Formats: sequence, C-alpha cells, structure tokens
Amino acid sequence: MVNKQKNLDEMANLFKKNGIKNTKQRQRVFDYLASCNQPVTADAIYDALKIELLNDDRVNLSTVYRVLDIFVKNRLVTKTSFGNDYKAVFELYRVEHRHHLICVRCNAITAIKGCPLKGYEQSLSQATHFKILEHRLEILGVCPKCQN
Repeated sequence: MVNKQKNLDEMANLFKKNGIKNTKQRQRVFDYLASCNQPVTADAIYDALKIELLNDDRVNLSTVYRVLDIFVKNRLVTKTSFGNDYKAVFELYRVEHRHHLICVRCNAITAIKGCPLKGYEQSLSQATHFKILEHRLEILGVCPKCQN
C-alpha cells in the first residue's frame, strides 16, 4: 500500500510539473502505460481500462485519445506509427529510446535493447551538418509464434 501511494504521489507531482490536471482517467492511462513492456494502441488501453474501472470511473475511447494527446504534447509519452497497418502506438517516454522488431503477420512488437545507430548518427550529423533530433529503426519479420 505504501508503494502504491508513493507511485500516486510521484505521478501527481509529474502531472503538476507539466501543468496537467490530475484525474482518475489520466492516472489510469499513465499507470497502464507504465505497466507495459512494449508500445500499445489506444484501443488496447481502452479495452484494458474498461474492464478495470468501476461504473463511476468509466472511460471512453475518445477520453483515452485526449489523455494520450496531452501526454504526448508534454513528452510523457511517445507516439509512433509502424507495423502493417501503421496504427499509432504509445509508450512512456524513456531517456534511452528503443527500436522494435515487428511481426508482419500478427503485428507483435518486441523492443530491441540498445541502439546500433548511435555512432552512425553522430558521423552522419558531422558529414551533413544536420542537427539530428531523433531516429527510428523498425525491423520487420515473422515472430517465432507465427513461424509455427
């Protein structure tokens, strides 16, 4: 119980620092994203929350999208579109970005640890005089589950 209260206090401070009103729906969306190991769609967040929340705390899909937009604008969450259908996926902003393996059959997403492009990005910046802000790497393939 102490850990849960500490997490709620940290979340409230993070929201306050970014000028975000602290609501139950925002807490739930943020908490759900914090529990995910991979990027998720707004639909997946909505499906998880509608099961979890009580009648008086109901959340609808448009609320999830509005909350995600607020989080993205305040750089608490990153929004990326990839995969076969290029559906937007969301994950908590991390200091160290991640790249992903994407299954072309089931759209499963697996995060890749580390960044193989860091050195290349630096040399490219020096060669072109571009100030590179970010990059993304998506590797498409067929996951072990779909291979069977």
